[in-house]
Amino acid sequence: MSLTRRGISIVELVVALVLTTLLAALCWSILAAGAFRLRDRSERMSLEHSLRVVSAAVRAALEPVGQDSSAGNDLVVALPDRFVTRTTRASGALCDATSTAFTARATPGWWSALRNPVPGRDSLLVERLSPPSSWEVIPLSGVPYPGACPDGSPGLVLPVIADSAALAGVGAGAPLRVFEEMELRLYASSGAMWVGLRSLATGEAIQPLAGPFATGGLQLQYRSLGGPPTADPAEVASVLLRVTGLTERAGGVGISRGPVARPDSAVMLVIRRNSP
Repeated sequence: MSLTRRGISIVELVVALVLTTLLAALCWSILAAGAFRLRDRSERMSLEHSLRVVSAAVRAALEPVGQDSSAGNDLVVALPDRFVTRTTRASGALCDATSTAFTARATPGWWSALRNPVPGRDSLLVERLSPPSSWEVIPLSGVPYPGACPDGSPGLVLPVIADSAALAGVGAGAPLRVFEEMELRLYASSGAMWVGLRSLATGEAIQPLAGPFATGGLQLQYRSLGGPPTADPAEVASVLLRVTGLTERAGGVGISRGPVARPDSAVMLVIRRNSP
């Protein structure tokens, strides 16, 4: 028996290469399509999260704001793409008040705080107990420190500078709020629009809260009692919010994200608990 030795012909080699190329291209298209769908789904989830974050932030900021004939309105600025509010950081009740320090009860149930009060950033709102009832705005002049109330119970001493007019009607039992003025607005950064927050007292740079959003993606319509639009913060009873977000590729962040822009929006009506 004889053996015939024969190599691979050029035709067979070409056919093998063509089949390998077709299989590689098919596998690549399947993987690329899967990766695109995964990225698209992830960016859609991120977009929906941004809408929820901004809607919750606007509601949390605007719902509790009130107003007083003496201390003014907690809604300080009301514009179509931004607003400024007095945001409460702590609350409690006084057990003592002098021209240099207010002492708040620091026992559980009396004092509630998101963080420690900061001088230069926070101010105090204290209610006068003598009629007519009103609130007085008093700056915090120093770092608070532990102390004691006249009855010996734990207290928090808040350094202030208050004259006799500011102290009139302020004493033990007076409600106290620690607040800072916060701005929420739409702004441009890195080729995209974002919704951000900043403290006005410190002059800090605005920090992104969520995004990216469409141009004009934050729209605020202020309404007075009964529904008519108003531009006066003192007359605002409700706020109609419309926020329009974009997927990350539509916002132009990072490398090219694909040809499809995927916007989405949310609409919400925020009603002030303390309507004018």
